[in-house]
Amino acid sequence: MLEKFPLFIVLACFAAWVNGCAVPVKDDRPERPDTADLVHAYVQAGKDHESAGEWLAALKNFKLAMTVDPDNKEAFSGCNRLEREIRSSAEKRYDAGLSLQEKGKYALARKEFLAALRLYPDHEKAREMITAKKRVVIRGHIVHTVKPGETLSELAARYYGDYRKFAMIAQYNNLGDSATLRVGQELKIPEGLTATSVDSKEVAEEEGLTKSAPELQALGNDIAESGDEGPTEESEWALKEVEMEQVAIYRDHGIELFNDKAYQKAIIEFNKVLASNPDDSVASDYLYKCHFHQSMDLYEKQEYLAARDGFRASLKYRGDCRQCHTYMNNCENFYKKMHYTKGMQFYHKEQLEEAIREWELVRKEDPDYKKVNYLINKARSIQKKMNELKSKEAGE
Repeated sequence: MLEKFPLFIVLACFAAWVNGCAVPVKDDRPERPDTADLVHAYVQAGKDHESAGEWLAALKNFKLAMTVDPDNKEAFSGCNRLEREIRSSAEKRYDAGLSLQEKGKYALARKEFLAALRLYPDHEKAREMITAKKRVVIRGHIVHTVKPGETLSELAARYYGDYRKFAMIAQYNNLGDSATLRVGQELKIPEGLTATSVDSKEVAEEEGLTKSAPELQALGNDIAESGDEGPTEESEWALKEVEMEQVAIYRDHGIELFNDKAYQKAIIEFNKVLASNPDDSVASDYLYKCHFHQSMDLYEKQEYLAARDGFRASLKYRGDCRQCHTYMNNCENFYKKMHYTKGMQFYHKEQLEEAIREWELVRKEDPDYKKVNYLINKARSIQKKMNELKSKEAGE
């Protein structure tokens, strides 16, 4: 049989058979990005963040570039430049905090110390100023029944001889500093004295607050089994102090973000405050402002539904906001009018699919708006006839 075929044909068939059996192995390993491109991307991101004044993010990107290519001059220069700027800026904020503290403006001073730490977390002096505080040792409390016209400041002046200590009473009773007292309301007036400044870590260690949750639970069980009276009022107040310290940090950071118009980030911080203290009037007020200002920005950009939801969120914190209701109505009306008009414009240009899409957005919010249902059905009917004509023409 083979004799009937030329030799070269037989050899060609054999070669084809061999090649067909050799199945190529697919390399499933992901392609590695080019090192130069990766370094360039990190360096460019660092430059962009630096131009925007986001120094910490810029420094992070320059360091990533250095990790990939330790000899990259731009990344090396960027790291050195930003580290100098960050430390210098942190030092200025720290000095500003000291100046404010000397003038008795403790809240503003604290804000500067926190800013210094956010810029340069290893700033030991700023950290000491944040953690060092006066420890109030509570030996007990007396109960005071509120009389007409009394305020927290008046009670502080009466019991402590210093109206400025009103915050001590407010915090002990889980009240906001500006809380309005009710006649007949019972307040616990803590009795205590102010000791020297101590580190909050030392306070926590003294009171057993550095223990983990299971350890604290076990400690509580041991106390209960031994018949001990349980945690003292002094230790409970120390725990409350530590919690209030963290809440104050969240609140201060939120206010700073609000002033920088970083409303969404501020909302996150103020929600942390309310998670710990739902009655914090300052956080509630700022949450109203954050949602309102953020919604106004969306309103100006004609992002009406997102703005409406934001105004609705504002009402959770200030139910009597008439502006919120007005803007919510405006958002819905403008949204429907805008998409209805766009639909008509597409319709007149015979862009039926686009017109239907716009009118469906309107119908989703308000099925009875103008003649939107009629228009959608009409457009679909025309679209159907046009498709039939095209099919008929194609068949001919």
